[in-house]
Amino acid sequence: MFASYVSRHGHAFIDRTLYLPKEWTDAPARLKAPHVPSDVGFATKPKIARRMIARAIAAKAPFSFVAADSVYGTGEIETLLRETGKGYVLGVAPNHVFRSWSKPQPVAGTASAIAQSLPKKAWRRLSSGGGTKGPRWHDWAYLALGRSRRQ
Repeated sequence: MFASYVSRHGHAFIDRTLYLPKEWTDAPARLKAPHVPSDVGFATKPKIARRMIARAIAAKAPFSFVAADSVYGTGEIETLLRETGKGYVLGVAPNHVFRSWSKPQPVAGTASAIAQSLPKKAWRRLSSGGGTKGPRWHDWAYLALGRSRRQ
């Protein structure tokens, strides 16, 4: 796993951690052959991501938001980012349930149901760059679920 800092000037890797599946960390002999340090244990990908984000914050890396796909989920990562005033774009599964906070008009439901309820004009198709099969297009809509501490 890695963390990359991206700006209009370019990008650079700023952190990395080897993810080891539980099948590996539960088998000491398997860890010995590739010389994995004895203090390395199993950690979920969201836990590793939280550690990387915390290290970037502690190092005062000048970032304003984090983007991550759905394997990292929300929950503790979202809470960490919200509490530190960082923006975020976190992928979620269609069945992930959202409930807005501190909003006059509540928003609630699964990601799929909320997305389907948005008007067509709320969506914008953007490319996330070129891939091996051409541009990677994604449909985006912005929906505030609440106010951050800094608003």
